[in-house]
Amino acid sequence: DAKSRLQELTQERYNQAPSYILEDEKGPDHRKIFMVSVRFRDRVLGHGRATSKKEAEQQAAAEALLKIDDPDTLAGI
Repeated sequence: DAKSRLQELTQERYNQAPSYILEDEKGPDHRKIFMVSVRFRDRVLGHGRATSKKEAEQQAAAEALLKIDDPDTLAGI
């Protein structure tokens, strides 16, 4: 899964794990939408939006994986 791959990658390269932040949740309890960001060393690498926190985190991690190999994404870290 994307969260595991992202954690393995950041641990391997930087000896540090990313963190997931619940940015917002909207809607009634039975139909909540969760908005999550994944951060690494104070940089937002991805965002996710889903009906569960877990799925929102997976989406954020997937977006981060697409960006993490871009040299500009983690420049200066």
